[in-house]
Amino acid sequence: MAEPLNINLLIAGRLYKLKVSPEEEGYVRQAAKDINDKIAEYQKTLLTRDRQDFLSMIALQATAEVLQNKNKATNANIDAKLDELEALLDKQLGLTLF
Repeated sequence: MAEPLNINLLIAGRLYKLKVSPEEEGYVRQAAKDINDKIAEYQKTLLTRDRQDFLSMIALQATAEVLQNKNKATNANIDAKLDELEALLDKQLGLTLF
């Protein structure tokens, strides 16, 4: 296993020193960039200038996206299982689809 890397990230004007695996580094750096880009977006559209408000909105949006993706994955898994069950039933009953 590779040694952890020490990296510095600037997020919302603050410097964070992190230890990450080489495999995680790209994702962590991209996440920091995405957060800073969202802050810049919110600074243009929201009336507030409070970084805490920006970070709260980013956290809310990210969590909503994770939950939505989790729901989609669950639905896709259910659909696949239903297709499998339908195929098994058709096989057992000797039915064929058009």
